[in-house]
Amino acid sequence: MTTRAVLFDLGNTLLEYSLAGHWREFLVQRLEELYPLVCELASPISLSPTQFAATVGEIIGGKEAQAIERNGHSWHFAERLRNGLTAVGLSTGDPLLDWLTDAFYKPIRECTAPYPDTHEALETLRSQGMQLAIVTNSPWDTPARLLRGDLERWDLDGFFDAFLCSGELPWRKPNPAFMLAAAEALRVPPQECLVVGDMLEVDIAGAIAAGMRSIWVNREDATAAPEGLQPDWTMQSLAEITEALRKQ
Repeated sequence: MTTRAVLFDLGNTLLEYSLAGHWREFLVQRLEELYPLVCELASPISLSPTQFAATVGEIIGGKEAQAIERNGHSWHFAERLRNGLTAVGLSTGDPLLDWLTDAFYKPIRECTAPYPDTHEALETLRSQGMQLAIVTNSPWDTPARLLRGDLERWDLDGFFDAFLCSGELPWRKPNPAFMLAAAEALRVPPQECLVVGDMLEVDIAGAIAAGMRSIWVNREDATAAPEGLQPDWTMQSLAEITEALRKQ
């Protein structure tokens, strides 16, 4: 089967996000850090910084939000934040929500770095005529413009023909609609798309559901259950992608 397009996950596939595994702790800490600014820009709050962070954090990333995510749907960060601020007695307009969202995300961007094999792999695939796309869930469905900024920071944005992110779509991976939307954007049949990602339950599951082949980027040499999701290839480096495509 010919491959005409490669769909890449972003976080911990192309860019390392050092917060991976610590998102809940970051959420609460960052909200507590933003408490003085919220009081300054909106109005004073009767809760302590710790109470504010716990209340708003539970709405942004708590059980209700997690249930929506598990069902393969997104709940955009602006609405999560709006609901959280409403819960502590604040009413906010879109300009303030945008400003707070940007401030919230800043430390996430600062924790990113490309893997040593990222640039070369993308350059090689482009030189071979492959169409490339990003298909990524963003943390708490933060806006796509912020993740595009992560790519721009490392001069990676010019490689991609399409950028699909849960922060501007109604879905999250592994919802197959996510992958199929990328194929449609590239005008490539699903069976000619290859999905590359680091999470079996998200990236590989989404690829299988959409009828696409997949590569599990297993940098940590993790062990997958034999009866679990089976990617077409498992690799520890992005440099191996071109070799796999030559053998298809």
